[in-house]
Amino acid sequence: MKVLLLGSGGREYAMALKLKASATPLELVAAPGSDGLAELGTCLFMDVENPTVVAGWCAAHRPDLVIVGPEAPLVAGVADAVRALGIPVFGHNAATAQLEGSKAFAKAFMERHAIPCAASRTVMDLAEGEALIRSWPHGYPIVLKADGLAAGKGVVLAQDEAEALATFRAFLAGQFGEASKTVVFEEPLVGMELSLHVLVDVDADHAAYALLPACQDHKRIFEEDRGPNTGGMGAFGPIPFLRPEDVERMRRELVEPTLRGLQKDGLAARGVLFLGVMWTAAGPKLLEYNVRFGDPETQVLLQLLDEDLLSLLLEVARHRFDGRSLRTKPGCAITVVLAAEDYPEGAKKGVPITLEAPAVTLIHAGTRKQAGRWLTNGGRVLNLATVASDLAAARAAIAAALPAVHWPGMQVRRDIGLKALAHAQAGKTVQDPW
Repeated sequence: MKVLLLGSGGREYAMALKLKASATPLELVAAPGSDGLAELGTCLFMDVENPTVVAGWCAAHRPDLVIVGPEAPLVAGVADAVRALGIPVFGHNAATAQLEGSKAFAKAFMERHAIPCAASRTVMDLAEGEALIRSWPHGYPIVLKADGLAAGKGVVLAQDEAEALATFRAFLAGQFGEASKTVVFEEPLVGMELSLHVLVDVDADHAAYALLPACQDHKRIFEEDRGPNTGGMGAFGPIPFLRPEDVERMRRELVEPTLRGLQKDGLAARGVLFLGVMWTAAGPKLLEYNVRFGDPETQVLLQLLDEDLLSLLLEVARHRFDGRSLRTKPGCAITVVLAAEDYPEGAKKGVPITLEAPAVTLIHAGTRKQAGRWLTNGGRVLNLATVASDLAAARAAIAAALPAVHWPGMQVRRDIGLKALAHAQAGKTVQDPW
């Protein structure tokens, strides 16, 4: 079976590892791929955000399945173009991808379908936004979000009026191009943030879905959640103090209204929805939709998933998913990101990596190979991932493996999951202050 996997990062490498473990013989093509992915299949240089280019290759080579990793190709309409050829695609069409591609679109969707979320207002006019900031009724920080895709950098929590005004003016002036010409203002939500992934196969007369274990990401670069935000320095799942009734509440209040909303709005969905959730004193509230698997959450989920990934994604892509419960391994999985010097502001590339076969799963994210030696080639360079009997054991396994991988300037958080572990050991639940 021939599979085209779009993407080049740690998420795609983790997916490729799981796909290659399938019982079905697999010819894997990754575009644009990476030197890491080249060891698992064939890499193909291609503009993956151009629907015409991707569909042209698919028309000539007829893959059995196309898997779209990142959000930008989905927003651009790549899945639409390939699906029009009769080729199964795991990934949403452009209309549904607006749930991530436009924060204003997503907020309007949440409000229209009574999905609990932060109070918000969408602004495109300078004078209107400045007046809103000066009369903001929800307290600080004010959350300002660039409407479109901004490589994960288009969200600012402004701590005072001056910062809010400066951020808004910079956004509207085109800090992120057209993506920030519309700005969503939101009230701040306080609580515990988590990631909930849902496989979805939805159209007007069919709405099947399955929940994957809830994960928790760690966004800040430094331990104890200090420093600037990153794309994610590590994650774990499931969350040890999240009770079955808590998961059911998210299903009832967030997931099922989303699926009903898709149907009411005439939106098809064939892939995954990744819900960013803040569990507040009033219960779970939706922060945002993502229309693809998270990174680094995918690296956790695929350690836990006890399914043939190829068969599962094909069921969804072929519109044959029945919403069955997914098999997962017992225990807890964790992934820890090893990042380059200067990340997240930049990334020192070309630094030789010492790699001594760690006794856990090694995931390439931002590496390249030169003369048989691995070098840093991005901000998030490598991930270490494993599954163990519980969160404490998973953390210990990663700690034991860390000395096997190093390079000058390497950044790593050794506290991934530690706060949650202490919360659980103290007998606290998601309802308790985080």
